[in-house]
Amino acid sequence: MNRKMNRKQYRRYHSPVITAERERIEKQLSALTPLTPEMRHFLSFEGFSELYLRMRDLYPTQLEAYERLEDFYITITGKRRYSEFSSFRKVLNRYSNQNIIFVKF
Repeated sequence: MNRKMNRKQYRRYHSPVITAERERIEKQLSALTPLTPEMRHFLSFEGFSELYLRMRDLYPTQLEAYERLEDFYITITGKRRYSEFSSFRKVLNRYSNQNIIFVKF
């Protein structure tokens, strides 16, 4: 939607204070390093699930494989992807039942 601004709105959004703040935020955002394709894939459901399916046979239990993957996710994002293993399994089963094919990166 492209609507015109009235004079009051124009003055507000073009005031020195607003303009300076907008430029400061845009400068901060443009200084951020873009995520690598591998990182974006890992942060996606498909990437997380794909890695879990590969890792689950490499650990004594599926829970250990899942928790190790969550450890990496926490290191990157600062928070868990799922609250617990059972939450992840529900989502994984739902997608598996829909015959979604995971594409390897």
